Amino acid sequence: MKPTMLKLLFPFMIIAGVQVGTFTRAADYGYHLGTDELCAVWWAEGTYKIMRDDPFPGGKTVPLQIYAAANEFESVQVVVLPYKAMQGFMIRTEDLRSGSGATISAAQITVRKVEYVNVVRPTDDYGRPGWYPDPLPLLREPINLQTDQNNPFFITVKVPADARPGEYKGSIQLTAPEWNREIPLSVRVWNFTLPEKPSMRSSFGISTGMIRDYHNLGSDEELREVTNKYYRMMGEYKIAPTAPFSLYPMEIDFEGLDWTGGIFTGDTVYSGEKSLKVTDDEVEINVEAHTNVLVGVDPAESHKLTWYARTAHPGQRYCVLVKCYDANRQEMLFENRLEAFTGHDEWKADTLEMRPFRKEIRYVTIHLFPVFRTHSGSHTGTAWFDDVRFFNAGKDKNLLPQGDFEMDPEDLDLQVDFTDFDKAGEKYLDELGFNAYHLPLQGLPSGNFYAQRRGVFGGFPQGTAEYDYLMKKYLTMVQDHLEDKGWLGREYVYWFDEPNTENYPFVREGMEIIHRSAPKITRFITEHQPGPDIMDITEISCTVIGQLDAEIISDLVAQGNEFWSYVCCCPKAPYLSLFIDHDAINMRMWLWLSYKFQLSGILVWSANYWNSRTASPGGFLQNPWEDPMSYTVGYGLPFGKQSGWGNGDGRFFYPPNRNPADRSKKYLEDPVPCLRLEKIRDGIEDYEYLLLLEKAASGDGANNKRLVKEARKLLSLPDVLVSGPTAYDKDPQSLIQYRQKIGELLNTLYNNLKP
Repeated sequence: MKPTMLKLLFPFMIIAGVQVGTFTRAADYGYHLGTDELCAVWWAEGTYKIMRDDPFPGGKTVPLQIYAAANEFESVQVVVLPYKAMQGFMIRTEDLRSGSGATISAAQITVRKVEYVNVVRPTDDYGRPGWYPDPLPLLREPINLQTDQNNPFFITVKVPADARPGEYKGSIQLTAPEWNREIPLSVRVWNFTLPEKPSMRSSFGISTGMIRDYHNLGSDEELREVTNKYYRMMGEYKIAPTAPFSLYPMEIDFEGLDWTGGIFTGDTVYSGEKSLKVTDDEVEINVEAHTNVLVGVDPAESHKLTWYARTAHPGQRYCVLVKCYDANRQEMLFENRLEAFTGHDEWKADTLEMRPFRKEIRYVTIHLFPVFRTHSGSHTGTAWFDDVRFFNAGKDKNLLPQGDFEMDPEDLDLQVDFTDFDKAGEKYLDELGFNAYHLPLQGLPSGNFYAQRRGVFGGFPQGTAEYDYLMKKYLTMVQDHLEDKGWLGREYVYWFDEPNTENYPFVREGMEIIHRSAPKITRFITEHQPGPDIMDITEISCTVIGQLDAEIISDLVAQGNEFWSYVCCCPKAPYLSLFIDHDAINMRMWLWLSYKFQLSGILVWSANYWNSRTASPGGFLQNPWEDPMSYTVGYGLPFGKQSGWGNGDGRFFYPPNRNPADRSKKYLEDPVPCLRLEKIRDGIEDYEYLLLLEKAASGDGANNKRLVKEARKLLSLPDVLVSGPTAYDKDPQSLIQYRQKIGELLNTLYNNLKP
C-alpha cells in the first residue's frame, strides 16, 4: 500500500509555497471561565488547535455546553493557564442528570491531556516551526502543569444510544492541593439517534510489525492481544482497519502438489515441459523451495541426490539441503546435509552424496536455495532446478515425488481452512461491526505505478491452465463462505495502487481474474488520474483528494458504484490535508466534502507509521513523540535518504512507549489517539447528520413543508462553506454553527423520520 504519488510530490510542494499558515488565535474563539491568583481557566470547542502561547480569551464568559445526538461523541477543550507552579493537578467528572431523572454516567465522560510535538521541519510553507497539539493520552492520575502556557484537556462525552432527549447537568472538578474549581457542564441531547454502525466506510492501515516493535512484544499471542486494542479503539472512533485478518489468514492446502515455494515454469527446462524457478529477492530472509512430504529412507544404506540446475548469472552460488527426521517425524537438528554449489548460465548436473544415516533417521525433506544461504538472508538471485532425483545408492528408483516437476492439472485440488479467518470475522465484523475490510486473497498479481508482479498460486504462474483452475476453485470457495457468514458486501480487494496509464492492461487482467470466478466480490482501486479507461473494472474507486472530479464521481455513483477519497503526503497546502502543522478543521471538513461530492468512503494508507526503514539508521526506531515528521520509505530510495512526507502523515496513533530505544519493558496497553483522529470522528458523525437530514428532505413522513424545504436548503452545502478540496472555510465556527442548524432542525423533524 503506497502513501503517495512520488512523481506528483514536487509540483504540489511548489503550489504549497504560496501561503504561510495563520491559525485562529484563542482571543478570537475561546470562552472565559474565570481567573484567580493561581491560574486562568477557559474553554473552546474541539475543532481548534490550541497553541501553547495562545492568549487568554478575556471578556467573554460562556457556560460549558455540549449539543449532541444520542449515540454520539462530542468534545470540548478545557484549558488551564497557571500563573504559578501547579502540582498534583487532576480533573474528575460526575454523573450528568436531566430534569426527568435520566442519567449520563461519569463513566461515559473521558478526559485526555492534550500534549504537544515539536515541529522543527514544517511540512510545507503553510506550516511553521513550533509546538503543535496532537497526542491525547488519558488523564489517569494527577500531573504537574507547566506555568505561563496553556494546558488543554479534551473532555469527551459519549451520549448513550438509549439516552432520553433533554438537558443533562453536572460539573467537572479541577483540583490541585489547596486549590479547586468546579466547572458547570450542560449536555443537551437532541431527540434523534446516530446509527450504531457508521454509514461512512473507511480504510486505515495498521502495521502489526510496528506494533510488535514499539510495544516490545515477543509472542504472536501478545501481538494479537495488543492489535486487538488498536482495532477496538478504531471502532470507538468509527473507522475500520484496512486488514483486520492480517493475523488470522485462511490456510490453503494444495492437493496433488508435493513442492512448496518457487514457480513451475516452462520458460527454461532441462527436460519435459516444466522446471522449478526459485527467486530470492528478499534481503532479510532465505527464500527456498522444499518438498511437502517426508521421504522415507533406509538408514543402513547410502543415498544420493542428483539434479540439474542453472542460475541467472554464471558463478552464482546456490545451496541444497537435506533435513533429517526421526520415526516420530521430529527434525533432528544436527543431522542436516547441506552443500553450496556453483551455478552456470546453462543447465549443469550436480550431486550430493550421503553416507548411511544414523539408525534413528527415517525421513528426509529436500530444500533448494537459489543463492548462498546466510544467517541474515542477504544474498539475492534466481536459479532453476529440474530432474531432481533422490535414491538409494546402487538403485535407480527415484524416491522423490514430482522431482521432474511435471504434473497433470486434473490431479490438482485444494481445500481452504477458514478456522482462524472466522475467529477474526466474528470478532471484528460481527462484534465490532466494521463496515469495510480488505479481503486478503492469495495468488493475485500485485503492484503499483513503481513496480508490478504477476500472480502465482500453488507455484503456478498467472496465465497457465493450472493457475486458472486453482484460482477459480479458491475464489468461488471464498465468495461462498463470505456469503454464508453474512460478510459479503463489506469486503474489498485492494491489490494495485495508483496505476499509470501504461499499467492499465495489467490491472484490467488482474481485475478480470477476480470477476470471472467470484463476481460478487468487490474490487477496489486507488487512482490519481480518474477516468472511465480504468474505473469501469472496479466496484469501488478511490481518488486522492487533489484529483476529485465531481462529474466523473457523479457518473460512477449513478451506475451503482462507490467512490472514496484518500489523503496522504500530498497534495499539500492549499489542499485539505492530514498534517499536524495544518488546520485542525481539515480532517472534519474532509467528511463534509465527502458528502458534497457523493463520496461514501475515506482511506488513509497508515495510522501507525512511526518509522522508516529507509531513513532510520539500522536497528533504530524513530520516536514519534519527539519527531513528528514521517520520512519516505522504499520505491527505490537508497538506504539513509531522509526525505520528509510531512508531519503526521500515516500517524493517527502514538505508541504508549515514549522511549522506543528502551527494549526492557513490554507495553500491553492501548495506543494513544490524536486530535486529528478526534476530528475525523466528528466529521463521520456530521456525515450522519447530513444523511438523517437527507431522509427528512425526502418528505417521507414529514408533514411540515416549510421544514422540509429548510432541510433541503441545508443539504445544498453552500460553496462559502465548502466547494472543493482547496476551497473551504477554515474558521471552525462556520462549521460548528452549520451543524447546530442541522441538529436543531433534526430535533424538530425527528419524529417524522421514523418509519
